[in-house]
Amino acid sequence: MTQPSTVNPCPRCGQPGEMKKSGSNRFWVQCSKFGKDGNCKAIATICPNKAEAVAAWNKMR
Repeated sequence: MTQPSTVNPCPRCGQPGEMKKSGSNRFWVQCSKFGKDGNCKAIATICPNKAEAVAAWNKMR
């Protein structure tokens, strides 16, 4: 399995992206200022592994 690439900064506000996990096969990346931590609403789709979650986040514009 390939290692996930680097998580790009948030495409909306420039803050760091954060990897999140729920269960054994639900991964996504969201802005570190998402929700209660701030006011950015950037979040990528849920994916079955870290590499796909990073790829989905990095494709966001």
